[in-house]
Amino acid sequence: MKWLGTTGRKEDPDGTFEKNSSGDLDLSVDANEVDKKEFAAKLISQFGKENIKLSGDNVHWKVPIKGDPANGFVQADFMFSANPAFQQGSMIGGQGVYRGEHRHIVLSSIARAKGMKYSPKHGILNPQTDELLPNGNDWNQIAKELLGQTATVKDIRSVDAILNYIKKLPNYEELVAGARETLGRQGIELPKANQIESFQPGTIGWMRQLIEIVK
Repeated sequence: MKWLGTTGRKEDPDGTFEKNSSGDLDLSVDANEVDKKEFAAKLISQFGKENIKLSGDNVHWKVPIKGDPANGFVQADFMFSANPAFQQGSMIGGQGVYRGEHRHIVLSSIARAKGMKYSPKHGILNPQTDELLPNGNDWNQIAKELLGQTATVKDIRSVDAILNYIKKLPNYEELVAGARETLGRQGIELPKANQIESFQPGTIGWMRQLIEIVK
């Protein structure tokens, strides 16, 4: 649970180092248990100020590989959060053409279309007051608020999972409009609405449509 992002989790079937390694090490730190400044001070006292940097909620450490600078260095990012469980769900790495940041863009687009605000750091917020909505930092609740009442946390773990769920909804294009514009500027295209299946009575898409209507 301490590892965040893609660290130690890449399993590309081609087996190459490039597609199965991470550029840095991201670790979750509970800000309720560890003081960031005290932690950074201990690292500086042992490894030198030139190897430690602070930014936002993070402490960055330039780590010698296997303890020997001759092997080169890797960056270890200690990411402090008062809610590590939410942070763990927020810092999921990307898959395929979509990176972790693309997932946040899609979730933000869906939230805006539904009159809410999504924050990768806090969860689902009131767009006028920035106050956290009830259980707005619980990933299962976020899934239900953004995708629908039958959704669970597994349905928002990646861009592909999100799109696979909402592409069957009648308001699919409205939900992804903001993300389509933002990602389009990066040369990334989202699936078109014409891929949506027809809503035949008894199908999953039909049931989701009814649930969305009566929510």
